[in-house]
Amino acid sequence: MSLLIGEQITGTVTRRYTIHVPDNPGAAVVPAIVVFHGRGQDAANIALRWGVDPPNPVPAYLANYLLVFPESDPRLADQWVHFRASDSAFPTLDLEFVRQLLVEITTRNYATAVAGVTVNADPEKVYAAGFSNGGGMVWQLLNSGLSSEFRGYAAVGMALDPEKVRHYRNQLPAGTSPAPAPVAYVHGTADRTYRPPFSLDETPLDMTLPAFTMREMLTRNGIPANASATTQLIPGSTGVTEVVVQLFQGGTEAFLMATVVNGGHNWPTPTTVGKPLVADHTETTETIVRFWRLHAGL
Repeated sequence: MSLLIGEQITGTVTRRYTIHVPDNPGAAVVPAIVVFHGRGQDAANIALRWGVDPPNPVPAYLANYLLVFPESDPRLADQWVHFRASDSAFPTLDLEFVRQLLVEITTRNYATAVAGVTVNADPEKVYAAGFSNGGGMVWQLLNSGLSSEFRGYAAVGMALDPEKVRHYRNQLPAGTSPAPAPVAYVHGTADRTYRPPFSLDETPLDMTLPAFTMREMLTRNGIPANASATTQLIPGSTGVTEVVVQLFQGGTEAFLMATVVNGGHNWPTPTTVGKPLVADHTETTETIVRFWRLHAGL
């Protein structure tokens, strides 16, 4: 496995990223998956959730992709900067970094394990995923001028907040709607960001951010609000956590929403060690990749 750690992109501030390069790619240009770590994490933390754990090989279903793990700005507390209700101006710091990163991975020739063979990212097949604060960065990319640069999206442990949507819609030309996009969204019901716990006046479910996320994505993707979802209960539960996957279709693009009943703030996989409870009978990364393969051209 070829793993380049601490690769630099030089600008006003030197930014870094880690990248897994396929050993023997079937083509000179391959899909790339850019994964944003959560607050307080780094590239190595989130890379584990994608099977990047040297010297072990990455899972076979990921072996032929460029897996890119950018690091947050070294001047900040291991977090990504994206628009929130309290902001007085729209932050562009990390959006500019992502723009530079896309140029880097689509134009640089990365050496593979085969002598004389190099590979770079297919600009038509770049995908964005993120956890927690990194999930917020994914939602920001989807609601920014960079939205067309990614073919598919996935956010885990972070819902879409209305501020990003309103700001983006206000920036579009009059009469223009945000472009549809295939998105996978995974969230645990025991995560504090899913529904405020122990409040005197419990927030109705249809007023929570996950409910807003679903309504917004159905609208954006042209899926009728009353559309039936293809629903799957992931097998293997011990009865403590359950994973319900809903696939919404019937519009321009598909939307997948996976609800982890009793799940905490984590990226659920069989090897995840995170804030409980962990649905260790599911493999979130594989679910995302399967969705992209079926609905986003991966």
